[in-house]
Amino acid sequence: HKFDTAVAFGVAAFQRRHGLKPDGKVGKQTLSALNVRVQDRIATLRANMERWRWVPADLGSHYLRVNIPAFELEAVYAGQVVKTMRVVVGRPKRPTPVLSGRMTYLELNPYWHIPPRIARKDILPHIHSDPDYLLKKGIRVFSDWTANARELDPQTIDWTQVSERVFPYKLRQDPAASNALGQVKFMFPNKHSIYLHDTPAKGLFQKQKRSFSSGCVRVADPQDLAALLLTDQQAWDRARIGDTFASREHKVVRLRQPMPVHLQYWTAWVDAGGRVQFREDIYQRDRALLKALDLRRLRLASCPPASGAESIKAAARPVVGGKLARSPQAS
Repeated sequence: HKFDTAVAFGVAAFQRRHGLKPDGKVGKQTLSALNVRVQDRIATLRANMERWRWVPADLGSHYLRVNIPAFELEAVYAGQVVKTMRVVVGRPKRPTPVLSGRMTYLELNPYWHIPPRIARKDILPHIHSDPDYLLKKGIRVFSDWTANARELDPQTIDWTQVSERVFPYKLRQDPAASNALGQVKFMFPNKHSIYLHDTPAKGLFQKQKRSFSSGCVRVADPQDLAALLLTDQQAWDRARIGDTFASREHKVVRLRQPMPVHLQYWTAWVDAGGRVQFREDIYQRDRALLKALDLRRLRLASCPPASGAESIKAAARPVVGGKLARSPQAS
């Protein structure tokens, strides 16, 4: 047998089904995926069939759905996918949670109120290594998180005395080209403070594996998404959205109808063409879920089914928002 055009075509098809770069070459990642045992693929299917039981019974006629391991967002209107785009999700140490919410407004040219954890763990090391870092990034410093907090000159602060454990300040990045949230954020209030947003780091969308954020979801085509969500508001056409982006003026635009948003975790599913898709278990959740399923099977003879189900949810969904479902929805 030789590696001819037909084999390369087959390899590329395999790569597309596994979220790999479809170049038709058997590189390290492709070889690793080819060597996954059949019984392990079956186990992955089993784990995802269990996840379908947790999906909300009614996703809505219109909704946004993010599949975290696939690094992809789908916009669904009247049951049809009308737009897909690449996304960046949370890295394994700061995973994007599974949740369902309702998007109610957009912020154009948003301020970034930097979360304390990010300020301490990510921003502070940069300040220690570069005294002008805050100025370069357009980040302002306030005395605390109260409404009447005083703005402080960062040059007057002895940053050598500020540490992860002692960080009383609030940091805020104003609208600008360097703003970490880009030109727009899409808000669906939830207890995890997770939202969708633009980013100045456009190059990350060219990577196949896109788990780089601190938990929020970065979208590749924010202006397209904003225009789609504001389709029913004539005052906010694409031209006005673009002009507002260019102005750097902060604007809040409320949706006339809330848009359901579902952040989901699928490592296997059937696509619209009837092909089974697999993706890497980037947060290593399948193993815990399968272990809980096996434990339930062992206990079925002596424990009520509800008890087993609760143990599965606890083991397999460490961070969850949204309600459970009695039955799955079609993909």
